[in-house]
Amino acid sequence: MSRQVSATKVRYDYTKGSIRRGLSRLAVPVFFELTAWNIDVVIELYWVGRLGANALAAMSLGFIFVAASRSLGMGIRTAGQALVAQRVGAGDLEGASLTAGQVIILHTLCFTLITIAGLVSAPYLMAALSSDTEIIRLGTIYLRASFIVVMFIDGIFTLASIFRGAGEPGYSLMGMIVNTIAVFISIPLLVYGAGPLPALGLAGTPLGLGAGRLTGALLMLFFLFTGKSRIHLKPNHLLPRYDLLSRIINLGWPICGQNLFERTANIVLIKIISPFGALALAAWGVGSRVSQMGRMPGFALQGAVRTMVGQNIGARHPDRARAAAWYTISIVFSILLLTTSVVFIWAEEVIHFFGLKGDAAPAGVICFRILCLGTLFEGTRRVLAGIFEGASQTKPPMFVEAIARWAVMLPIAYAASTLFGMAELGIWWAVSISHILGGLALFTWFVFGWRRKADQKNQVN
Repeated sequence: MSRQVSATKVRYDYTKGSIRRGLSRLAVPVFFELTAWNIDVVIELYWVGRLGANALAAMSLGFIFVAASRSLGMGIRTAGQALVAQRVGAGDLEGASLTAGQVIILHTLCFTLITIAGLVSAPYLMAALSSDTEIIRLGTIYLRASFIVVMFIDGIFTLASIFRGAGEPGYSLMGMIVNTIAVFISIPLLVYGAGPLPALGLAGTPLGLGAGRLTGALLMLFFLFTGKSRIHLKPNHLLPRYDLLSRIINLGWPICGQNLFERTANIVLIKIISPFGALALAAWGVGSRVSQMGRMPGFALQGAVRTMVGQNIGARHPDRARAAAWYTISIVFSILLLTTSVVFIWAEEVIHFFGLKGDAAPAGVICFRILCLGTLFEGTRRVLAGIFEGASQTKPPMFVEAIARWAVMLPIAYAASTLFGMAELGIWWAVSISHILGGLALFTWFVFGWRRKADQKNQVN
């Protein structure tokens, strides 16, 4: 018999009460969780920046492939979060726990294969993007170290999504805090060595990151297996259930496709940037990753609204799901307008902090400020994607992603930089324009198409 929701397990019912309060209870822990994660990014960028412009450029190239490989993880965990949320909303905790177990199985299998493929292909991947022998050498080192630990780097986010789907982001927050403390210690130790530990240089950054992520993931698994969460994993939950695995794959592949469209487009974008030199690559590497931090409120609310919509769809409350969606859109747009304005003003100081000084500084500042203009719409688009995903509608975000990246960003980037002589400036503008148009397109789809589809989902599928 399915384990049902009990008074001892439910800390808060997101299918009832104030929408504002419910979203706050979900989003605030996720925001601090993402803050902890972005501290990881800051730490990694800080130490790589101390290794020089070539190291930054190599990391920028290598990270593209690591991020692309993690598209599978994004599909798995987003589908898992939506399905766990729907089962919790329907009051079926046993079904939610079983779904979580299948998510972990699928993640482990996929990333075992990714690790093997990545270790073998690393030098060929780098050679496909750069002809600079030093950048290829450093990038290969970075890539191989990253693929050794990519299962843990991505896995902690898969576990976090399970907690978010259950409406318990506090447990994943604790895991991310432990991870960040471990990363803070491990990266400089592995980069520069200490005592019996050798200095690993650039390889130390992903290995240190992986060590931290593994530490946080182990804590999250402790919460899951000891029954402290609503999701109580048992050994039988880790036995393959092909009906559930198929469901996760069917729901997750458009999300995976969405991320692959983004990541592969970024690979092509790097090819367009590369002829403009290491300084342009370094500017892009720092500017793009730091602008991602500006979208943090969007990412936090994306995770929150995905759970809110999923649980209310599962509880057969489509009107409440819609109300939560509209409220979240208005909040994220307001917050991002403020945060992007602040980081736009302080762009020079941010760029300097991450090691872009001298000749590289002006290019980094210009890149960062132009990207900020699109961040407002890109962050809002992430929230809109979370709304669709919570309702098990994963194809609209994929279609918009494909058009924004491949029909808008890449053609404009190539034409502006090469044909019209704008160099890297044309590339930064192409990225920002694609973000703006993509955000507007998915918002239009939501306004005119989501209500009917949500009504059709007035049951757990």
